[in-house]
Amino acid sequence: MSDLDLTPTQERTHLIAQIARQRGELAEAYLNLAKPLEYTEKGMRGFAFLRSNPWVLTIVPAALSITSTVIGLIRNKPAKVSPRRRKELERDAEREGKGFAHHAAKWGGRGWRLFKFYRGVRKFFP
Repeated sequence: MSDLDLTPTQERTHLIAQIARQRGELAEAYLNLAKPLEYTEKGMRGFAFLRSNPWVLTIVPAALSITSTVIGLIRNKPAKVSPRRRKELERDAEREGKGFAHHAAKWGGRGWRLFKFYRGVRKFFP
């Protein structure tokens, strides 16, 4: 595996350096063997905390919900509109809402109520 132009001394120093590097990697791997156990222990401590303090499970979601609501209210402040402009906007909204679908729903509902009334009353007519 060695190159042909290396002398035995150079090959020996190369092998010594390679062994030293591998020893360092092995020591690092040995130190990292305990990591999963440490994480498991920390997780068990967290579950023990939640088990002894169950109120945390109700406070945290409530706090997040309140915080997001407050942030939403701050970001989406309604624009101040004069009363005159507000009436104009409401009138425009009414005009836009009176399309074909609006009329069809309105008259369809009236027709359905009339049909239900007729069903109840028809037994009294010959």
